[in-house]
Order: sequence, then C-alpha cells, then structure tokens
Amino acid sequence: MATPDPDRLLALLRDPHVESQEIAALAAVPREEVGRASRLLLGLARAKPEDALTLPAPLAAAVARAALVAGRADLLAALAAHAGKEVSKEAKRGLHVLRARGVAVPEPSRPVSAPPSAALPEPPLPVYASAMDGQGERAVWFTRSLPGKGIEVGQAVLSDERGLLELQVGVLGRKEWRGLAKDLVERGAAMGIAEVARESALAWIAAARALNEQTGQRVPDGADLWLAQLPPGAAAPDPADRFPPLPDVEEREALAASGELHQVPLMQGWLADEGYLRIVAVRLDEVAVSPLYLDERQREEQLERVLADAVDGYFDPPVRARVVRRLFAVADHLQRLSYPAHAASAAAVARALAAGVAPRAIPFARLLVEKAFPREPSAPPEAGPAPSTGTPLIIAPR
Repeated sequence: MATPDPDRLLALLRDPHVESQEIAALAAVPREEVGRASRLLLGLARAKPEDALTLPAPLAAAVARAALVAGRADLLAALAAHAGKEVSKEAKRGLHVLRARGVAVPEPSRPVSAPPSAALPEPPLPVYASAMDGQGERAVWFTRSLPGKGIEVGQAVLSDERGLLELQVGVLGRKEWRGLAKDLVERGAAMGIAEVARESALAWIAAARALNEQTGQRVPDGADLWLAQLPPGAAAPDPADRFPPLPDVEEREALAASGELHQVPLMQGWLADEGYLRIVAVRLDEVAVSPLYLDERQREEQLERVLADAVDGYFDPPVRARVVRRLFAVADHLQRLSYPAHAASAAAVARALAAGVAPRAIPFARLLVEKAFPREPSAPPEAGPAPSTGTPLIIAPR
C-alpha cells in the first residue's frame, strides 16, 4: 500500500467530520494512534517533541507539515530523529525552510543509537549423575564455566555410607565437553546416567563430604579446595516425599511386579552383601549333600526353605533401613529417566520394607538373595536324581 500524502492526512486529521477509523484504514495504523495525533494537532502550540517522535511514520509526517506551518522548530528537530526515513527527511526539509526564513533552529536530533544489546546469559551447563547402585554409590559430573578457560568438570564418586570416595577435576574445551556429555548419556545407559538439577548434585556432594568426618574415610586430594569454590548447597529433599502410597490395588500390583526391577540394566548388579551370600552358600551346600532327605523333592523343598529364611534373615533393621533409602533414591532416578512403572515398583518395595512386610513376600527382596544361586530345573522323576553340581555359584556383587 502506498504511503498517504502528508498534506491529505493532515487535512483529514483536522476535519471533525472524518471518523478516526477511516484515517486509520488509510494510513494502516491503529485507531488509537490516530486519536493521539489529532489531539496533538489540536494543541500543537503546547505539543511535546517526545510525543510527536513516538507517532507512527505516516502520522508523524503529517505532524511535521503542521509543525513547519506553525514554526515549531523544536518539533521538527525532534522528528528529524524519527525511525521512519521519510519522516526524518520531511522534518529536515522543514528545518531548512525555517532556517532560510531567518528562524533560529536547533540542530536536528541525531537518531538515538540503540544501546548494544547485552549478551544473553549463558544457559546453565548440565550436570549429570548415575543412579545409586546396590552398594549405595553413585557418580556425579558437576560442571561450571571458567571464562576464558573452558568448562571445569568435577567427577565425584559418592557413597551413602562412607562419603566422598573419589574426585577428579579437569578443564575441557567446549567441544570436548559436548563430546563427553554425549558419551555420558549414550554410553552410560547401563548406569542410568541422566541430567540432574545442579542444586541436587551440590546437596549430594556436600552430604557425602560431611560423611567423611563421621566415617574417617580419606578425603580425596584437593576436594576441599574444589568444594570451597562451589556455591553453597541446601540439603537435598528426601526422595521418599515424592512417592506417597498408591491406591491399594495399584500398590499391590507395583509390589508384585518388583521382581522385574532386576532386569533393568542399572539394577542388575543389586545383590545381598557378598559375605552374607557366602554363608547362605554353605547352608545350601549342606542341604545338597545331606543324606537325610528321602528324595529330591524333599531336598528341593528344604533348599527353598533355606533361601526363604536367608531372605528374611538378611533384612535386619540396619539393612532394611539402608535398602529402603537406596530404593527411594533409585525410584527418583527412574522417574527422571521416564520409567514411571519401574519407579512405582521401587517405591512400593521401599514402603513395604519400611512397614515391616516380610522380605520373602516381596519379589525384589527375594531376588537380592536368590539370583546369586541360579539353579537348574529339577529333572523329571523318570530321569532319576540330578547329579550334585557342588557348591552353588555365587555372583559377586559389582
């Protein structure tokens, strides 16, 4: 659409019989701006230069024509800085005319340069952590930007029983960091590595360092200096708070499906303590070679009883509390990895153990012991008794 002639617009703006909507359509400007321009022209002798400068270009050009007729050199000087090139040109022409008539005119305003846009704040660097394993350990990769140097990465190994176990700190270029972050996510799937909140990572690291004082665990070299350079972290919220009990039917279903957690890569290494499993192995060996059983069916039944008793015996109060704490932490991590069903099962097991449910009634708890002793299916009766295979296999926890 062609720009309306300033003189025509000026006449329309001053005509009380012309609707503002008609002028707005002609100039392709909001109706409110037409009203503002009309009021400015009615009180042109008192009009403020800054009011004229903020008008849309077609209306500002019309006001420039009126300012020339009224001898308002200050208005013209202001409009010379208008963002519209045609308006600025019109105002400078008016100033030239007034100057030729001997009118003292101010220097035209220079277009105000926009201040250089502030650099956008750098998005926060991601922080990664692995899931807590069956021994209560997890790795954290904490990052911070060092201007002019690169990305500092602190790789810490934390234990919920011993404290801060290991710390390695290095500075990488941004390209190197992007490669490392990609590897962490793609190749760390078995460890359940995922991005976590910086505040959570800080809280875990600080809590682990405090444990060193209680346990006597040696603090890694340079750890305290590195920690002093990090922002203070608040205490991490208890992940159990995120997992209130489910409705009864859903709670039972989540608990019944808990054995499937042992198939999740990041939980396949969960086992009872190795020392305890060795004691169970001796008991199973005794049953396997004992002459007290009339047939293999009785022997198998006794092996089942030994395993069930071993499951219940393993979960003394300290172990029960420890497993509950770790399962809630893993549930939180599984939720973060978008595995809601597994997260619900882990939390259901934690709640059941905390409530005193017999471990032998919980599939996940049974497998902490049973999967260390894989056994061949019983042979059919007509095949005769299966030969003894010796000591049951113990899969050492990793």
